[in-house]
Amino acid sequence: MATIAFNDSESDPPPPYDVSVSKYSVRSKQSVFSFLQSKQKRRKASALSLIHEIISSPGFAVSSVAPIIKSCAAALPPAEFSKLLQKRNIENHTALYWAIVNNRREALLEFLRFIPKFSRACSADLRLACMAVNDHDSFMLLHLGDSDVNSKDRSLRHMLGCPQDDIQVHEGEFLSVDSHENNFFVHFVFRMFQKRLRIARKLEVEFVAQGRIWVLRFGMDMLGGNWLVEFGISRDSSPVRPNAVLEIQANRLSPGSDTMQPLRLNMCTSDGVLAPGGVIRYYMDPFSTIRTVLWQLSDWPMHDNTAYVDYNGTLTAELMMAIKPRYPY
Repeated sequence: MATIAFNDSESDPPPPYDVSVSKYSVRSKQSVFSFLQSKQKRRKASALSLIHEIISSPGFAVSSVAPIIKSCAAALPPAEFSKLLQKRNIENHTALYWAIVNNRREALLEFLRFIPKFSRACSADLRLACMAVNDHDSFMLLHLGDSDVNSKDRSLRHMLGCPQDDIQVHEGEFLSVDSHENNFFVHFVFRMFQKRLRIARKLEVEFVAQGRIWVLRFGMDMLGGNWLVEFGISRDSSPVRPNAVLEIQANRLSPGSDTMQPLRLNMCTSDGVLAPGGVIRYYMDPFSTIRTVLWQLSDWPMHDNTAYVDYNGTLTAELMMAIKPRYPY
């Protein structure tokens, strides 16, 4: 497909006015301002039309994506183009949303060059896009977890010089006894785990699996004084009946043991339904619906010689999840 360049040649020349006549100067300035405003509106409309074509046309040439987006960006002030990309102006969603949903990777990466920081509304829209197509990779690439549950942790990691946690999601790669269950497991590598937990008293991460955004949290129960680990699902995720096993890797021998034994936590929901609502221990209905699944820990997260944190302060864990059907079929 031929490259479509941004075209602004059809704009009319500015209206003439006589600057020497003072009584007309105010009217002339208003006329010029109106003309410039109209010109920018036409440019925005043209840019939006081209962006719409890039993210929706099935046969759009990949080689044309970057030149067209750059020409659109050149036609508008940087702040205006950034706002245009983050506004829900295409079928009630942003251009970035459709780039994710329609798998326009080249367009998404090019759009990002012109957005210094996502607005909260844009971040929320991108989270919906990642759920819609079950795209954990884009979720991590765009740091969308940092914008919701752990924005303070991102700032803390920056101060500590700590890189982003490694979170890998693997779906359908292990078998279940029950053929009606869907399965996935998540591999976590939490860097500077102990230091971050001691400073902030909590550590939360999010990931995408099975069309939902999940939350895993380590924290302190301030009422009971106990450390705990819990998981839940974020808002806009659909309810689910999960059975989970969290296995925390051992990096050294435990006292009195000659083998390294991982810490294995069976975090099952029985017959309850896990509903969205944030990582809070709140029961909507004590017989059916819960907000999080939790497990109380001993005080090992604070021990200097704990077996579950390596010499670099890293904690490695795997969450194995089986989604139980709510109905037989």
